[in-house]
Amino acid sequence: MEIVLAVLTLIISVIISNVIATKISFIPQAIIQIGMGLILSLIPTVYQHFSLDPKLFMVAIIAPLMFYDGANTNINKLRHSLTNTFSLAIGLALLTIVIVGFITHQLIPGLPIALAFALGAIITPTDAVAVSSVTQNLEVPSEAMNTLKNESLFNDASGIVAFDIALLTFQTGHFSAWFSIADYIYVFFGGLIFGMILGYLVTRTQSFLIEHQIDNPNIIVPINLITPFTIYLIAEELGTSGILAVVAAGLVQGAMQKQLRLTSTSIQIVTKTTWEVLSSTMDGFVFVLLGAALPTVVSNILHLTRNVASIGSLILIGLLLYVVMTLLRYLWVTFRLASIRFKPKARRFNNFLIALNGIHGTITLSMAFSLPLMSHSMNFPYRNDLIFIAAVVIITSILVPTILLPILLPTKSLSYSVEDIDKYRKQMIRYAANKIEEVEEDPVETQAVIATLYSQQSATRSPKRRQLLRLFNDCNNLENGIVQDMVDNGDLTTQQQSMYQRLIFSQSSRIENTVFQNIALRLKFNILKRWHRLRHPSVSIHTLNPEMKKKYLNGKQQLADIEDQVSPKIFDYLSEIVNANNRDSVRWLERYYRQRHRRFQFGSTSDEIQDELFISAFQHEYNFVQNLLSKGTISKDLAGLLYEQISNDELVYMQNDGIYS
Repeated sequence: MEIVLAVLTLIISVIISNVIATKISFIPQAIIQIGMGLILSLIPTVYQHFSLDPKLFMVAIIAPLMFYDGANTNINKLRHSLTNTFSLAIGLALLTIVIVGFITHQLIPGLPIALAFALGAIITPTDAVAVSSVTQNLEVPSEAMNTLKNESLFNDASGIVAFDIALLTFQTGHFSAWFSIADYIYVFFGGLIFGMILGYLVTRTQSFLIEHQIDNPNIIVPINLITPFTIYLIAEELGTSGILAVVAAGLVQGAMQKQLRLTSTSIQIVTKTTWEVLSSTMDGFVFVLLGAALPTVVSNILHLTRNVASIGSLILIGLLLYVVMTLLRYLWVTFRLASIRFKPKARRFNNFLIALNGIHGTITLSMAFSLPLMSHSMNFPYRNDLIFIAAVVIITSILVPTILLPILLPTKSLSYSVEDIDKYRKQMIRYAANKIEEVEEDPVETQAVIATLYSQQSATRSPKRRQLLRLFNDCNNLENGIVQDMVDNGDLTTQQQSMYQRLIFSQSSRIENTVFQNIALRLKFNILKRWHRLRHPSVSIHTLNPEMKKKYLNGKQQLADIEDQVSPKIFDYLSEIVNANNRDSVRWLERYYRQRHRRFQFGSTSDEIQDELFISAFQHEYNFVQNLLSKGTISKDLAGLLYEQISNDELVYMQNDGIYS
């Protein structure tokens, strides 16, 4: 139960922070989520005195995120920049670990050199998720952003492997350069090779299932979801890097995407949507957990054992190490040790951006928390100090770009505004509605399609009850008047009029009654019907008697013919009286009369008519957007957005056509 509560609390926190982020766009989402985590840690929940479980965190959150990042990496761009990526992820990472280790050892003389290197390994990995969050509203040069994303795919493993070697050296007291190099190569490249092999096998398995018509989303999507967890656990069990294994598997899946295009549209959409939601939620988990863990770090350094006397000294050490790492990043790209293709005029600025965006996140904190509590039957030395320094580096690396980047970079500008989207979407819907209204089709089905098209503009609100009842009474009076005119003209008998009015009254009573009254009436009706059939069993088998069946169907058809003449006039009346004040009530009544009409038109072709009208409406919407684009009225970006909305509306209709009746 505690686990369920913990997950629910995390999800709710992410949702709240996402809502806040949409309203306060000038604050990066990561900062808001960290703040949400801080609030969680103050509330008496499972997150009070929270300490990150490194192993669980890596397998449950980081593994699927890295797999998703790998799958969505542009494999061609990565291949062209592979040398630069490994230069940053391996060369720069190892140099940073060594220099940070020596500087830390000088600043804290009592700190063993192995633990100083362990700290260097902890604070080296960068976090692409944090970079994306901080820069989400800014125009970052594409080459710089691609470099940062590709680097973060691989440098986590460099930090983790170096951390394990440093920790092993401290605990055993022995260091072997050859063993360390061999171990690094095995863990790093072993993880890559193993991940590529397993990723290929999983992708081929999916393709095999699809080729043999086993393409149910309930099979393919779960296979895709469990892949990163399975690969990570197996890779770690083999002693290789689980992180690199899932990244490699993701890259293979992205590269083999053409084979997976054999899947049905539903599988592609379900898989893409599932991963997008899962990734976005887990990104939120990362920063909420980071925020929840920080108070524990501060509390431990204040109240538990620490080896450095002054907290101020620890803060200064953290700030100094951040400056050193940022400077190293800048020098590395400036001296072309990673030869990134920047325009000569923008090279220095882009080099500075790459240096500044070396943001550290939860992998750093996770590694810090993985420092053992005990060593040689004693408290692990400097544990709280190292965790606190890592936390200072994390916070500084997030805050500095958050403050400086909005000053240095322009805000993202779209070629259209929210008002443009609303304006042209309304015009598009109005155009399609007018076009299908021009066709001499079933007026009731036409109105049903038009109402559905207009519902795309905004969500339907509940009507005002008094207004609804008043308008419904007006429609009843109109209907009774129409039926009376039919009697006066000799089109109906008084008996048919009486039957029709009784039936209409029984069907319309649910509008005037409350929900509880309708439930009570339904129960009463079912009880009386069952009682009547028990007492008069012969009545219930009238469908087996041809004469009675014919009489019943004739009577039903007569009622349907009456309703078929009445409905269009009611819809015309509702169209005439609709305004901004009564729109919700009118839309509700239109839906009610459409449903009633469909119940009367038993065995009709209304479904086929509605399908044809919807297909025609969507085609008119496509044509409208194409005309605007060809005239240069709207930009390609806005046209693409409108095309996507039409496509989504079309897909929803095809999958859920029954809800539009």
